[in-house]
Amino acid sequence: MNSVNEMLPILTPLIQGLAKHFGEGCEFVLHDYTKDASSIVAIANGQVTGRAVGNGERRIGLRIMPGKEEEDGRYNYVTQTQDGRFLRSSTIHLRDDSGKVMGALCVNFDITELISSRNFLDRFIKMNPASFQQDPADAVFFDNVEDLLVAMIADSINYVGVPVAHMTREHKIEGINYLNRRGAFKIKNAASVVAKYYDISRYTIYNYINDGESKELS
Repeated sequence: MNSVNEMLPILTPLIQGLAKHFGEGCEFVLHDYTKDASSIVAIANGQVTGRAVGNGERRIGLRIMPGKEEEDGRYNYVTQTQDGRFLRSSTIHLRDDSGKVMGALCVNFDITELISSRNFLDRFIKMNPASFQQDPADAVFFDNVEDLLVAMIADSINYVGVPVAHMTREHKIEGINYLNRRGAFKIKNAASVVAKYYDISRYTIYNYINDGESKELS
């Protein structure tokens, strides 16, 4: 086959069936890259990212953790949507007869509630207390400071134990000051990146740091 359109009669019933099987928290999207700004040609459970047929292949959120890159796609990467929910995603390349990528079948599973439940159980059961004192980003070598910063942000969200979408002002102060103690804001342009993940302004970040430092002194 040399076009995604030729595959629609097969793939559309497939993604609709998979959506029924996995439930409303799992989105399946079919992209046709020849359509550019309106690449989505079929979608099931579009409420997960708020998209529909005719929308473009815009980024569904901010990258939290990279996935595994393979010849046929990218698997099990985690993103944070603009409203603070976490998605576990995979992108499967669709190639034409010559081997050129002409589209993709994407899976986006909302794991926000699962993360909240895991964090609650970790704190409640405390099966491995030592793990709460580790700084995972410090134990890994990163190719660039951007990856280091992203990992530190993910650590801060896990430290707070609440997805950004559900965070109160106090939760965000806790997360921002965790990053400050780790030295995250010594990284160039870190405040701008952190502001996007925490859905706040750069000005608010510095206010939260001051609030956190005032509490430590009191």
